[in-house]
Amino acid sequence: MKKYFNYLLLSLFSLAIYSSCKKDEPELFPSELVKGAYIVNYGSFDKGGSSISKYDYEKREVTNFFDQQQNKGTVWASNIQFIYKSGDNIFLMANSPDQVISLDPLFVQAKNGVTDKIVKPRNCVAEGIYLYISCWGENPDWNLMPNSYIAKYNIETRMVEKKIALAGGPEGLEISNGKLYAALNFKKAVAVMDLTTEAISYIETPAVCSYFLKDNSGNLYVSLISSYSTPATQTGLGYITTNNNILKVTPLDNVSTEYASIMAFSKDKSKIYIAAASYDANWVMVGGIQVFNVATKKFEQNSLVSGISGLKGVSVNPVDGNIYVFVSPSTTSNGLMKIYSEDGKAFAEKAVGASPTMAIFLN
Repeated sequence: MKKYFNYLLLSLFSLAIYSSCKKDEPELFPSELVKGAYIVNYGSFDKGGSSISKYDYEKREVTNFFDQQQNKGTVWASNIQFIYKSGDNIFLMANSPDQVISLDPLFVQAKNGVTDKIVKPRNCVAEGIYLYISCWGENPDWNLMPNSYIAKYNIETRMVEKKIALAGGPEGLEISNGKLYAALNFKKAVAVMDLTTEAISYIETPAVCSYFLKDNSGNLYVSLISSYSTPATQTGLGYITTNNNILKVTPLDNVSTEYASIMAFSKDKSKIYIAAASYDANWVMVGGIQVFNVATKKFEQNSLVSGISGLKGVSVNPVDGNIYVFVSPSTTSNGLMKIYSEDGKAFAEKAVGASPTMAIFLN
């Protein structure tokens, strides 16, 4: 009995030492270093030059080319199309050259970007160990997009396990109720793929689609836009009830055809901010941010902001609810990040990189 008692004491002592060591270990990604807004600056199309600006929203300080600071001056050759966080991984969808770039929360790239089976990546969403990536594929015809697909990427092995054919140019992605929803940018439909069987069905839409927002019930909002190759019969904001895949549309003219972040939930998800803009006589994108009331399923009469030239997108800080509007006077000069309170009052404007498109917020 004494022998077993000694074993018990030894086990308890070892557990205490282990717990003490765990408490003394520093955080792998200290919050004071990670916390902030990270802005994707797309750069000039097909010429690289993408960068990340970090914004400390408490000190109101911007660090441009933050990615280069964290990676010993390395400059990305690609254009960054989209940014996404899953666990301790940050993924960048990069074009020309095409790759998926993986970073840690300090924006340090540990390995080379994944290029195998990745052609013109657009967007992504994670479920478990898998990252599903929308890709436009080789030699797109910019009409029917017959060679586009979904890449099934294993986050642990960092390999694409499968390419799932999906014509129509999948853009934004979301997962709900065991199904992958893909907004098709060249077909008037939302594709719905069962994640278990990979069977694909479609929800007909009055316009091509671009991006999703998922509410707390797992239902989806989808942006309905008019494109040059596929004119819309009605643009606006669609609402998909995911238990039966029924679509209801609230009309809105000139929903932005820009990429990455044309809509965002308010902090409490009671509103959706959506960019609506059109080209003026000088081919400059001019518009503003419209406000959709989630309870009434209607757009408010007054826009949050209006008359913005070079409007690119909108993101919302989940900590304080402030609204970040991204503006690009040109693709070669610094862009602007305009910050508004929830009531539409402008209180900050910061110079960021060329052609800012979206932000993610880390704590």
